[in-house]
Amino acid sequence: MARKEQTLKVAGRTLKVSNLDKVLYPQTGTTKGEVMDYFQQVAPALLPHAAWRPATRKRWVDGVGTSVDPGKVFFRKDLEDSAPSWIPTANLRHKTHSNTYPLVNNEAVLAWMAQVAALEIHVPQWRFDSSLEPANPDRLVLDLDPGPGSGLAQCAEVALICREILDGMDLPSFPVTSGSKGIHLYAGLDGRYTSDEVNEVAKELASSLQREHPQLVVADMKRSLRENKVLLDWSQNNAAKTTICPYSLRGRTRPTVAAPRTWEEIETPGLEHLDFHEVLDRLADGIEPLAQLAAGHRQEPDRLALYRSKRDAAMTPEPVPEQAEEESTESQESTELSFVIQEHHARRLHWDFRLEHEGVLVSWAVPKGPPLESGIQRLAVMTEDHPLSYGSFEGTIPKGSYGAGEVSIWDSGTCVIEKWREGKEVIAVLYGSPSGGLGGVGRRFVLIQARGMGDKDNWLLQLAKDQPEQAGNLAEAGAASDGDPGPSPQEPTPKQAVKDLSGELLRPMLATPGTPKDI
Repeated sequence: MARKEQTLKVAGRTLKVSNLDKVLYPQTGTTKGEVMDYFQQVAPALLPHAAWRPATRKRWVDGVGTSVDPGKVFFRKDLEDSAPSWIPTANLRHKTHSNTYPLVNNEAVLAWMAQVAALEIHVPQWRFDSSLEPANPDRLVLDLDPGPGSGLAQCAEVALICREILDGMDLPSFPVTSGSKGIHLYAGLDGRYTSDEVNEVAKELASSLQREHPQLVVADMKRSLRENKVLLDWSQNNAAKTTICPYSLRGRTRPTVAAPRTWEEIETPGLEHLDFHEVLDRLADGIEPLAQLAAGHRQEPDRLALYRSKRDAAMTPEPVPEQAEEESTESQESTELSFVIQEHHARRLHWDFRLEHEGVLVSWAVPKGPPLESGIQRLAVMTEDHPLSYGSFEGTIPKGSYGAGEVSIWDSGTCVIEKWREGKEVIAVLYGSPSGGLGGVGRRFVLIQARGMGDKDNWLLQLAKDQPEQAGNLAEAGAASDGDPGPSPQEPTPKQAVKDLSGELLRPMLATPGTPKDI
């Protein structure tokens, strides 16, 4: 199939899509375009249950198959290298490795998932907190999975029993027909308990029901014990486990959905799974059974909270916004963002390297300044995010304040983010001013996290070997209209003496001869 590409604007983001007429569900003829449209329409209901959770995707790149042959399918955890740089991400450390997961925080991410045929979205019962660290779970889930000889009717019977128990625990529950075989039950939590604690409670509940209803319920995962019974799977409360996200599509022969239901529906005979058309019709009619659970949806974390906590607006001339700055519409609709490199004569001279990303200036302190030759690596220590308004800041931070010292702009301008793998790698092309330290030409920088250096905040900054074309001839690229070749780039190194805030002349400390007494 020849690729039919086009560009879409979704939630202020630009996304290249292809082959929207490709059939992903052959039995119903449902196309990629219809899947993308479903995700956009269902987004207001789906996003509260997916946002800020690491999303594992189940992809059918060639579409789903039959019940006998489900087609080529695979799970994907780590973010695809081909993913747009604007997709929000978070790092999650596993026992032997770490993964960078996409966060399904907006409609644009859902559109991208449709583009790569990620039909199923699986998420854990916890979210990342404002520091992008795993928080305690905000919900409990019970997965009612029918064994051979049982079906949705038996799952509904067990769901009603579980509802009574959870009500007795002051945990109102919400049923979801999974779109596959069974039913999921959710109950909201206040975040006081760990995943291990919640998992133990769910396990005990399942074991109790197995003892009380041995002909109907099984809590053991052994397949040989599941015939004519419903498995009450408690293990999905484990922090490492995931469950299909409410309102996600399923990779079945029909485009069924993990559909929230009312308890009246669960009690009614003839319960069946719903497809995406039926779910959209229900939402249009105002039927949203998970609205109460969605009310606990955490809003976007304040990425400037740490920045503000270190500064007193009454003491420093730095910009200190009262609330997190909103990303500008211009930034959302363009891949061209801002950057600034500031020379900072603090307790130790360093250069602050800042790139605009997700509405803030993500920042690194570079003690020796950004390298201007390839093959040179510089330590870059990640610091707190700064507001976008910091990009034009120059001045003196007074003594006694965080970062006290003189700040001046070494270079600033626009940048294009070519790759952003959260906590792992950043590639950006910086276009500074004609008189700036970068020499007035585009320069491609690479930042790599260096965990082997003993701290997750330690990165390595280097100039990429492959540079934008105009960087090959600095004199020609920097030539002004009047024939002035412009400034040559100056390697940022404190070779000359500088003055401290008191005006005293400072010079580098040199080595002096020692004696045996100094040992």
